[in-house]
Amino acid sequence: MSDTSHILGLPYIQPAQAQKHVTHNEALRVLDALVQLSVEDRDQTAPPATPNSGDRHIVAANASGVWTGQDGSIAVYEDAAWAFYAPQNGWQAVVRAEGTTLIFNGLEWVGSAIDASALQNVGSVGINTTADDVNRLAVSADATLLSHDGSDHRVVVNKDASTDTASLLFQTGYSGRAEMGTAGGDDFSIKVSPDSISWNTALTFDGTTGRAEFPSGAQVPCRVDVGGRFYCYTDNRWVTHNSAYGAQTENVFDNGGTGTEPAVSWENMSALVSQNSCLKTLEVALRSSSTETTGYDLRVYFQTGPWGAGWTSDGGVTRTLVGSVDNATAANGFNRVTVDLGNYEVPADGFVLVFMRPIGTLSDTSYFYTSMFLTYLSSS
Repeated sequence: MSDTSHILGLPYIQPAQAQKHVTHNEALRVLDALVQLSVEDRDQTAPPATPNSGDRHIVAANASGVWTGQDGSIAVYEDAAWAFYAPQNGWQAVVRAEGTTLIFNGLEWVGSAIDASALQNVGSVGINTTADDVNRLAVSADATLLSHDGSDHRVVVNKDASTDTASLLFQTGYSGRAEMGTAGGDDFSIKVSPDSISWNTALTFDGTTGRAEFPSGAQVPCRVDVGGRFYCYTDNRWVTHNSAYGAQTENVFDNGGTGTEPAVSWENMSALVSQNSCLKTLEVALRSSSTETTGYDLRVYFQTGPWGAGWTSDGGVTRTLVGSVDNATAANGFNRVTVDLGNYEVPADGFVLVFMRPIGTLSDTSYFYTSMFLTYLSSS
């Protein structure tokens, strides 16, 4: 008969042995060290400076000091000294510092393998959060990665019937702000909300034809040329497009007066824009025909009136300043300026008027040769 047990090497009490308690206590000491194995950590290469009796560690590789040569062993502090136990294949240990369970595979300690069958048909899974009866899979993280396993990868959102909903919902503070999918039908739609209560459908695709529609309207980028030869008179008056030809006129000379701002005239006409358009910028490139013209002021207005009744007087006109430039330099050669129109939302069909006046003491009529284009978003 062996003097020790086959698994843990516990000493047996021999027949007629004296001081049996010594052998018995040694076996208890080994059992106390290895049963329900739980260690402090597994990344230390030297013993702690002030260990407590009963502390256990998995000795890390390249250990030093009294732990030298004990890489991978279980180090137990007992009776003011370190005892070491070589692990056997299949031993398990809980590492409390990491909250994980390791298994010794005969060569090293490794993470315990998960039985994949245990994850089949589970009621719910919460990762860093708590799942519930509705959100049976819940993840709280900075990002969620779904990757291919060799080639393609598809995310499938399946619903039971056409009248049900299959969608992706985007929230702020758990309050809905945008949703995309097939909601209550098989047409694909995108809708948005400012408060999770009122929703506006921005875009739909017909499930049969694929035709796109914009139920809430759409804005299309547009550009219209409004340049020309702006007259510079000796009285430094404001001028704008000809009331007979609008933005299509070559010569821009309609009198806007010599006041601080251009005078209002119901007859002024230029580029026509529709209601709900959004004015973006006026891009201006120009050169002066005279060195006497040192600069210029520029105004951009939106002007409208009572279309149904007709415009017959200045009193029926509503004019709004949407962009301006003061004391712009007119140096020799071409000059460039961008006038920000402030994303002005056009309240009704009307005209975008451009006024200019020269700066300088002019002895004769001269000109600003300009190329201008208005950029805006047009409501479809």
